[in-house]
Amino acid sequence: ADPNAAFAAVMAGDVDSYMAFPAPENLPQFDADPRFRVVAGSTEGETILSTNNKMPPFDNIKVREALAHAIDRKAIIDGAMFGYGTPIGTHFAPHHPSYVDLTAQSNFDPEKAKALLAEAGFPDGFKTTLKLPPPSYARRGGEIIASQLRNLEWAQWLEQVFKGKDFGLTIVSHTEPLDIGIYARPDYYFQYDSAEFQKIMEDLNNATDPQERNRLLQVAQKKIADDYVNGYLFQLANTGVVNAKLMGVWENAPTQAADMTGVYWAD
Repeated sequence: ADPNAAFAAVMAGDVDSYMAFPAPENLPQFDADPRFRVVAGSTEGETILSTNNKMPPFDNIKVREALAHAIDRKAIIDGAMFGYGTPIGTHFAPHHPSYVDLTAQSNFDPEKAKALLAEAGFPDGFKTTLKLPPPSYARRGGEIIASQLRNLEWAQWLEQVFKGKDFGLTIVSHTEPLDIGIYARPDYYFQYDSAEFQKIMEDLNNATDPQERNRLLQVAQKKIADDYVNGYLFQLANTGVVNAKLMGVWENAPTQAADMTGVYWAD
């Protein structure tokens, strides 16, 4: 996971393929070297500023809306990911046919964020915790979102945040395909409890007509965007570097796996 060690290992030829490369700023250097090929595709990973919806003051929708307008997605994508990533406004993959672009609903607007906080009773702001897991997108993104942060290892993040719900904010990429159904689980770690959303998911599970399923998926995206459940940041890119003679490595990652069935060495 250390960017310097990763760079050295690939440059030395110790590693033939390194997907999810932890230092995207190094990719142009690899791209200019004929020994390597840079892979840049998409994943199913919605990267979000997860919010504890039951922890004050995030139990107030105006505070969550203020948070959404305080986030500069472009600065995060450019600063943490060096331009790799697609902005999102809801928990859904932009490459899916049912995707609705709702980014304008939570556009970067610091003045609006301040006004909403004042309306919510926090004209001078408030203190909370931002607990970050190990991936570089989370820690680098967190450094942009907050000047002071608290980093966690995966075991601590799973115990404190995912299981214990002991957090105000965190950053993580949800990589399971079509996982918007997690918002119908009130006991899930961001603790969003909406009977209306749960009914949408129930109707979706019972629907067989493709057009009706498409409609319900779009309604579901709009509902969680309207409720500002989380801060929606970007769709995680599938970035990596491989030996130029290694063929068949996935450009796009439909699941979090290293599929070797089509990989081969070119002559």
